Amino acid sequence: MKNSSIWRIATAVFAVGSILYTTTSSSRSRKQSRERQPDSSAPEYDVPVEYQEVFDKNLIVPAGWSFGVVWSTVYTGLGALLVHQALPSQSMNPRYQKALPWWLASWTLNAIFGRYFSQNDPRSVVISDLTTKLNLPAALALHHSLEIGRTDVPAPEKYLRIPVSLYAGWLTAATVVGTPNTLLTLGLWENKEERDAPLAAGILGATALAGYGIARHLNDPWYMLPFVAGFGGIASRQWIKQPLVGQTAATLALAYTGLLVYWLPKGKFYPYEHTADAIDAELLAGPIETAEPHQAAIARERTVELD
Repeated sequence: MKNSSIWRIATAVFAVGSILYTTTSSSRSRKQSRERQPDSSAPEYDVPVEYQEVFDKNLIVPAGWSFGVVWSTVYTGLGALLVHQALPSQSMNPRYQKALPWWLASWTLNAIFGRYFSQNDPRSVVISDLTTKLNLPAALALHHSLEIGRTDVPAPEKYLRIPVSLYAGWLTAATVVGTPNTLLTLGLWENKEERDAPLAAGILGATALAGYGIARHLNDPWYMLPFVAGFGGIASRQWIKQPLVGQTAATLALAYTGLLVYWLPKGKFYPYEHTADAIDAELLAGPIETAEPHQAAIARERTVELD
């Protein structure tokens, strides 16, 4: 298991590096952008000027506070989970082993996003949106490999998995939000207020339905929580500017809050398929030869330890 331990530690180090790179590069770029184009009024978003101009036209971009709240929570939680998966006591955890390639894929895409989100040019707006869209399936694959919504696991893993749910949910919302950014940047969408406000309200409604449907499919109410921040951020930003969009977003935020008040304490929509203890028992009971390859290897190692 020595090689596995090295990979798990390397993944944790790489993740920290990806987070630090994304955070510092974006901060440095925003500072340089403001110095190049000084303005007496404070910008609505702390982003490069090119992004600010596109965000101003996009009716479904949440207010800046929602980004800060969600990303700080997600990064902190994912960092804690990565430390846990790298501990020697978790060397036999099959879920963490299956998650390794998806961790690496997701944090690589996160670094690429940080690289282009820090650049002040139209091409970077498009690439950062594309990177977000590519990161969504990686995050969902990570969610699946950790067996969230399918396997009941002991604490602290039970609670450390929650940031993965938030991560997948936020990337889903960001995939929707980023699409108009790309269309506007490429000149494929022309702003028309009488058309855009009803369309934006409709997109928000469809996003809410899709988010709830995906959450139930994943058996994971936590996946819905970032949508509350997203809808709330849009409501606070558009309440005066575009009342139809703002009121729609506020209604959806309240609806999601009501659903979460009921479902979050349960932690699931329906019973788990199995428990971690049951999986361990199956692996140890055998027959080893009929198990999946990764399960067979773990079972042999555990049997040796027990002997």
